Amino acid sequence: MHVPLVVDADGHCQEPEEGLAQWMPTELASRAPRRITDNLGQPRVLIEGRVWGKSEGLGPSVSGPFAPHIVGSRPGMRDPRQRLVDMDHEGIDVAIIFGTSIALTVNGLQDKALAGAICHAVNCWLLEYVAADRKRLKAVGLIPCQDPPAAARELEFLARSGAVTAMLPNNVYGINLGDRRFDPIYAAAQDLSMPLSVHPQTGHDGQYGISGVMGAGSERMEKYSYVHMTAFPFELMIALMHMVGEGVFDRYPRLRVGFMEGGCGWIPFWAHRLDEHWEKLRPQWPELKREPSDVIKSEQVSFTCEAGEPEIPHVLDAIGESQVMYASDYAHWDSEFPESVKMVAGTPGLSEARLRLVLGRNAIRWFNLKQSDLPGESVYFGRSATATA
Repeated sequence: MHVPLVVDADGHCQEPEEGLAQWMPTELASRAPRRITDNLGQPRVLIEGRVWGKSEGLGPSVSGPFAPHIVGSRPGMRDPRQRLVDMDHEGIDVAIIFGTSIALTVNGLQDKALAGAICHAVNCWLLEYVAADRKRLKAVGLIPCQDPPAAARELEFLARSGAVTAMLPNNVYGINLGDRRFDPIYAAAQDLSMPLSVHPQTGHDGQYGISGVMGAGSERMEKYSYVHMTAFPFELMIALMHMVGEGVFDRYPRLRVGFMEGGCGWIPFWAHRLDEHWEKLRPQWPELKREPSDVIKSEQVSFTCEAGEPEIPHVLDAIGESQVMYASDYAHWDSEFPESVKMVAGTPGLSEARLRLVLGRNAIRWFNLKQSDLPGESVYFGRSATATA
């Protein structure tokens, strides 16, 4: 009997706020991230002379109070062996691992060289983290998108080192992802056959006169709960709109981009709305050669769902069975650890065939995971059978 593997398309680790200097050039090592405590007694990160994230309202470290049952982290965020124990407990066979504090900050830095050095240092640390079990732990690289040529070079390093994707921010200094200045990144990702992953963030907004806001509506919100509500998924909606509308997927027909941690219930509505505007305002979309929904339904685009989303079957009906992947968000405050796999499996109306696609097979295809690089048994579907893609 063959059973599928469960692949978590978006889990997290907590990269060290300190200790990255060992992987940075000597001339930049003194400017490595440093952990501090702010005037409210909250842990923060000092980079480039600025404190990240923004404390009042926007930063999760000061966003309380949380509900009593919320657990903000797990030891496995830093210790990969503890991570493997938690994966067994939750029923996850393979985890695609994004960073947290630095990964969701670095593309707001002004100094391009510093950003590139920090990205490379985080990547070196994460590659050591996943080395604890390369069949079950897969790295998500970090690239300095404010310096697209340097980002393209870092993509090449990541591809050689075994990373399965690289993270894109919502925007860079308020510049949307369809802008042609990012084309070197897209060209490199296409040439390397490496998917990219857009991941929202909330921890900082425009500073030093920079207009970019990392979470849509953040400048108008006084509570983190509102910031998180809007940044996830509104920033994904904007990023998808701009990349599709500016013809990124037409210029790079083998480019693949995933849109992570924003749920999936919004996608049918957004696809329909994009089609309507393309039809009625087509002269404003000269770079787009297809209906937006055709791009969304294609092999170039993918999305993650969240545990407990009742809309999953409807989304699969609307955009296709291969477009949606399970994600745990381990172990952020809004994850459902250790119940997320069971919650997805219990989605009303989700057939067994579709469940196997969402829980694993779609991610195996999306991240180019080879059978030889995967574990041979499934935690969730039962260890008595050999697993297969």
